[in-house]
Amino acid sequence: MSTVTVEEEDKKDYRKVISTGNEELDNRLGGGIPIPALILIEGDHGTGKSVLVQQITFGALKAGLRVYYITTESTVRELLFQAKRLSFDMTEPFLRGFLRIYPVHMEGVRWAKNVAKLLLPIVGKFMTLTENEWDVFVIDSFSVLSVYADVSAVLDILTQMRTLVSQDKVILLTVHPEALAEEVMVRARSVCDGYIRLKIYEVGGRLMKAMEIVKLRGALGPVDSTIAFEVDPAFGIKVIPLSLANA
Repeated sequence: MSTVTVEEEDKKDYRKVISTGNEELDNRLGGGIPIPALILIEGDHGTGKSVLVQQITFGALKAGLRVYYITTESTVRELLFQAKRLSFDMTEPFLRGFLRIYPVHMEGVRWAKNVAKLLLPIVGKFMTLTENEWDVFVIDSFSVLSVYADVSAVLDILTQMRTLVSQDKVILLTVHPEALAEEVMVRARSVCDGYIRLKIYEVGGRLMKAMEIVKLRGALGPVDSTIAFEVDPAFGIKVIPLSLANA
């Protein structure tokens, strides 16, 4: 009969979350990003969606997890450079194969609707075929891949993602709030384990970013409903005390 030591049990609990690599942010998120989880990160341009998923990706890689990252806004080199500028140096994990980046980006090329609508089903099939090769899957941005897809195709892939995350996976989706039909957005928000809404506020003449944690199922501890932050070029996401944000 085997026994489990306190140390082993603590380690087991620790593996239920992904640390973002930012202690203050982890504390505000109830310990980090839960495993498993399907997380929807919604916000307009410039609200910090890509920075947030890069922060989580960096934390996952530090924990030895394998990450597949689909980007619709950067090349491989640009993404690695942008992350490094924020102190998320992911070059070594990339070279070792722990991070695989797949850009869906063609400079100067207009996508025909009948071609673009096939992107999402292809990504869904790719996720399933490679499910044993990744622990965390990032799609930045889901709305770009989905904008021309049929509503049924979007709902199908969300159902597919729910099946994938049940196998101790984490999937992160970024989305622009008005890019998709409201029917799709309502469904996406409801099926996800985590829903984080990013906004920019003006407080005392100062622009302030904030993430509203609408839900985060599986968190190990209390989760702040609102986290004010700024993007520090030398640090990444820098959490700002609400008292300062309201000053």
